[in-house]
Amino acid sequence: NLENLKAEAYALRKNVLNMIYRAKTGHIGGDFSVMEILVSLYGKEMNISPENQNDPNRDYFVLSKGHSVEAYYSVLAAKGFFPNGELLEKYSQFGSPFIGHPNNRLPGIEMNSGSLGHGLPVCVGIAKACKMDGRPNRVYTVTGDGELAEGSVWEGVMAASQYGLDNLCATVDRNRLQISGGTEEVMH
Repeated sequence: NLENLKAEAYALRKNVLNMIYRAKTGHIGGDFSVMEILVSLYGKEMNISPENQNDPNRDYFVLSKGHSVEAYYSVLAAKGFFPNGELLEKYSQFGSPFIGHPNNRLPGIEMNSGSLGHGLPVCVGIAKACKMDGRPNRVYTVTGDGELAEGSVWEGVMAASQYGLDNLCATVDRNRLQISGGTEEVMH
């Protein structure tokens, strides 16, 4: 229910703040704006868990706006992909796999991301491959609204339409911000 979603998102935001405070690095704004989306996807929508993460029929997820990795790591830890204590202790520490963008050496992470504009096109390829193989997978991605200025996003959108990829779900985190200013001023 909505109240449980809000409570979980609130608790995970506190985890993000703790992680960023300890590491002295992070992207609080993007983490906070994407939290409800991630909690909803991992809590209600997607067929992926630590138990089925290697099942070829699981759902796939790519966080295209990889700079919001602290929120992503927090949700994955809450779902049991790895211990939250290890995440808090090792985030952004030398030699740690918990780096400042998604790292596919960690359980539950399909793709290293953070170079904006790549997540959706990669998900188009995954979704097309699943369809070609006759598999029931759904493929999910979250992009940032500032990322929509990247041409590769629109090439991905056109390809998804062309190939009828009804197994693909892209969500835009509309927080109205990007590195060079508000989205409405930079590229509305």
